[in-house]
Amino acid sequence: MAAKKVTLAEIARQAQVGIATVDRVLNNRAPVRPGTERKVLETARRLGFNLEQSHYRLVAGKSAVSLKMGFILLRESHSFYHLLSEALQQHAAPYHHSQQAPIFIHHDINAIEHTVAAIEQLSEQVDVIGLVALDNPLIRHAVEQAVARGVQVFTLFSDLSAPGRTGYIGMDNQKMGRTAAWAIDRMSRPDGDIGIIIGDNRFMCQETCEISFRSYLREQGKGRRVLEPVLGHEQQQQAFAVTERLLQQYPALTALYAPCGGVEGIIDALRQYGRQQEVMLVCHGPVQGGELALIDGSVDVMLSQRLDGLATAVIRTFVNAALQTPGGFISALQPFDIITKENL
Repeated sequence: MAAKKVTLAEIARQAQVGIATVDRVLNNRAPVRPGTERKVLETARRLGFNLEQSHYRLVAGKSAVSLKMGFILLRESHSFYHLLSEALQQHAAPYHHSQQAPIFIHHDINAIEHTVAAIEQLSEQVDVIGLVALDNPLIRHAVEQAVARGVQVFTLFSDLSAPGRTGYIGMDNQKMGRTAAWAIDRMSRPDGDIGIIIGDNRFMCQETCEISFRSYLREQGKGRRVLEPVLGHEQQQQAFAVTERLLQQYPALTALYAPCGGVEGIIDALRQYGRQQEVMLVCHGPVQGGELALIDGSVDVMLSQRLDGLATAVIRTFVNAALQTPGGFISALQPFDIITKENL
């Protein structure tokens, strides 16, 4: 007599979880709490379900795979990247041997040669790289060289036009730009200028946000003037300076869109000039002191990334890619939250 086939429903019943949870665990579809994941896998093994090798490792109390990870991020002086580094460190640690931690290298946005050197260094030390960088020919070349050595390279937040990269993990920047434009179109005064502050136009994420922002407003056909973008170089001090110039040169300024780092400087400039109630600010987040800025009206809408969920998705994508046969480009788009002071 043939053995009875073990169904997801039977595993779910005995593990006392939903069928969807069993499906997420066994097919690596989405993150599940470690305790729940272990319970599902132990139940599946006891019932005779044919687990993947990585699942047997989890049941034995080990990580799904031993994987050396390296990250190249912007400076930790940016509050966003400091918090992100902590979250990535926490989620990546279980996949490393106890004496070998994930490697983090931080760089300035325009330090092209430093970024190239970091890619070359990590290519000799890790299995997979998570990279935040400008779309520069030297950086693209370094990525292709790393891939040729067998290292998987994922772009984080901002993609690169490097054909060999393994995948992209981050936001849908077209949606973010159009969402920002929708908010400004619906909520700001219709008779003023709209400013845009970006970090660098070689950040593909910010370029996409700007294009999508302008596209939405163009579609509305209301003739609103959108100024040429100014560069804050992802630095708080520089963002303050360019915001100050905008406020001085364009007294009819009615809204600002900031899909960049250094937003704290924009907020400081609006407060110093007493314009935080007159100029609508839509920015990306999280931002240090962002809740207070929303409460006092310095920020009207924040399109915020979920850092812990993002870190979980990054590590899970790395691991899944390592377990699978190399295939096509991997796109792991992440959700973002629309935050105002009323839904804090």
